[in-house]
Amino acid sequence: MPRTAHVSSRSPSAPNKSGAKTLSASALGIALVSGLSLTTTEPAAAEMAAEPPSSRCSFGVCDDNGGHGDARQGYLSVNVWGSGTTAGEDGYEIPGNTVWSRPPCYYFELPHSGAEAYAQRSSFTGGPTGGGKWTLEMLEEYKDEDEGNWWDTGCAGVSLDEAIEFTENNPVTYVFPGDPIPVPDIPPEFLLEAAHDALELPAPEVSWNPQRQGDGATLVNMPTWFWLDDGPVDLEVHAEAAGNRATVDAVLSEMGFSAATAESVVCDGFGIAWAPGATSDCFLEFRRSSANQPGQTTRVQAQSHWSVEWFFNDELQGPLDPQTTQQEFLVPVAEVQARVTG
Repeated sequence: MPRTAHVSSRSPSAPNKSGAKTLSASALGIALVSGLSLTTTEPAAAEMAAEPPSSRCSFGVCDDNGGHGDARQGYLSVNVWGSGTTAGEDGYEIPGNTVWSRPPCYYFELPHSGAEAYAQRSSFTGGPTGGGKWTLEMLEEYKDEDEGNWWDTGCAGVSLDEAIEFTENNPVTYVFPGDPIPVPDIPPEFLLEAAHDALELPAPEVSWNPQRQGDGATLVNMPTWFWLDDGPVDLEVHAEAAGNRATVDAVLSEMGFSAATAESVVCDGFGIAWAPGATSDCFLEFRRSSANQPGQTTRVQAQSHWSVEWFFNDELQGPLDPQTTQQEFLVPVAEVQARVTG
């Protein structure tokens, strides 16, 4: 029975446990200008909602507010879930999750009723000559309303032209209690980020052959097969909000194996399990025994190379930057002594 090595996923270029994650600027298609905010007033302090698991917003297209969410401050509830296929062609589900994120441009609630805003109409209209987001006619329409609130728009992390365009196409609005809150069209990249942040590449389980009974050792100068014994080879993560959905699909395209005492190899796919009559080019030949090594084992490094692409509402949008995870496991390497007698 081949021994299985349980290994942990590592990536030297990423701060999170899911491996290196980079996203090309061309894939995002959004100019990121930090610090820009087009609002006439700051959102009112509001009671924060429950603390659902956070998205990481690692590409700057969304703002997760540390995992907190409040629709009155422009945050959207994003449903995230997925599925996968293992090397053994078994399917499994990735449990659903809800994250709160705020898109680059959004609506937020002001603490002013219609009557309160009309009482401060000079501040809202930009002075006697106007020029603000509100007109005097707009304020007069709701001047007697003590219930409900005005909703303003804000942008952060986008170009000035994009912020101005959003403000022009999404006017301020008045919302009565019980009415649906305004939700603008959200960019596909916002949901892409939520799905991509939820993509985790689990540690695989690697097997090798030959394995000597008892200690699982392979032999010097003998081709040692390696293959993915278990773990995902195809992962699909979805993020859905406001009637739209982004999907990130990652496929394990190559695996590489290397050791200090063997020539490295890169294999298409994820190797082939050893069986009588089978063939594979996914193997290492160890030149020395591991008898003098710590633990009497040889360190073997494995790299998993993933191809990634994304979809919006089931339409292919294109490739994302590939992902690579690194793992290390220990293999005993024995040397067979031959004795010639005559």
